[in-house]
Amino acid sequence: MDAGSYLDDSFHIESHVALLPQPVPAGTAGRTLDAIVVPTIKPRSLQTATVLATELGCALVVLCSTEDQAQLTRSKYGRPGDDMFVTYVPRSFAHKLPWNLTFGHPEKDVARSCHVDIARKRNVGLLLARLCGWRTVMYLDDDIRGVTADAVSRAADLTACFKAVGFEVSDYPDNSVVCHAHRLTGGDQDVFPGGSALVIDAAQCDTLFPPVYNEDWFFLFDAVQDRSVTVAGALGQREYQPFARSSRAAAEEFGDLIAEGLYRLVHQGADLAAATQEYWRGALERRFQLIDDIAARLVLLDDGPLIGPALVSLTAARKRLATISALACVSFIRAWRTDLAAWRQVLADLDMVGDLADAMKILKLSILPPPPGPSSTSPALDPAFPALDSTSPALDPAFPALDSTSPALDRCVNQ
Repeated sequence: MDAGSYLDDSFHIESHVALLPQPVPAGTAGRTLDAIVVPTIKPRSLQTATVLATELGCALVVLCSTEDQAQLTRSKYGRPGDDMFVTYVPRSFAHKLPWNLTFGHPEKDVARSCHVDIARKRNVGLLLARLCGWRTVMYLDDDIRGVTADAVSRAADLTACFKAVGFEVSDYPDNSVVCHAHRLTGGDQDVFPGGSALVIDAAQCDTLFPPVYNEDWFFLFDAVQDRSVTVAGALGQREYQPFARSSRAAAEEFGDLIAEGLYRLVHQGADLAAATQEYWRGALERRFQLIDDIAARLVLLDDGPLIGPALVSLTAARKRLATISALACVSFIRAWRTDLAAWRQVLADLDMVGDLADAMKILKLSILPPPPGPSSTSPALDPAFPALDSTSPALDPAFPALDSTSPALDRCVNQ
């Protein structure tokens, strides 16, 4: 990663690499990976994860969105006696997480996206890690390519010194639509480690993936403030078309604005107390400048196949940006930190059970059994578990359920 062209008064920080300490030499702590957690809606795209888990000798937990996806995953990849656990996290599970304020925030549902689904499943992964007593866990998206057992082992070892260890996903770059457009015009746009390939110290990471785009940046924010995030190497991901649907840019805009604004504070050495309405008015102005500047550069380029779709996506992003107020930004930050306090209390109150089957029972999830074979050590749980107590303060049935089978989710790529 390059340092980029960061200036305090610029309207866009191209690189946040200055916030990442250099990794210390690995090989001294002897930490190994306990589990790989793969949130997915694409059951046919798990070959990388299954091979990696086998090579590392760790558990593999696949979190699907629907029972049909989970059944297909089990039929394609399950083997009697393997250490692969497949379940599905239904949309109703969102009401069992202590994120009432962010989940019910008015800005969240303005542009529907897959980020509620991916955040829900990543939070379940952390709950399972705490219940099972796993120390070192890897989040891995199903579109990541080029990951090796050696690279993951190095990252796991680095968690002795860092709360989280990510990878530079630069081929194909892991960026928002607006940042892809910036790169298209020649901008020196960098990437930042995120949840698509992230190894964490589960005992030290007590933060929440909120239901918004850039949920992984929010998850890492406290660790970045503490200079406890680093990178262990570079990976690739399956190429996709960021400008194929302008609705993608609209869905990302609120989360991208907030996340970039928060990380600018870290560059400035400021804390969240500085994130006032005045600060967010400045952030909104800078964001308008960024989008307008990118658009102006795009129209000067030769008419290639990406220029038109990129301009349409920028138009969608700018239209969405115009609906966001400084008050919305401040209220979301407060909601996120309030939910985070509730989440930390949930984690603190968890009793370790050690066994994944028992952990699944506590969360009212089912482990799908592997296909029939001569033997099997993977437990099969009764899917008819009773619902969690609806009087729990962590639940609020008043929020509408999200349809995890909607076309918008089916089209989503887990970035």
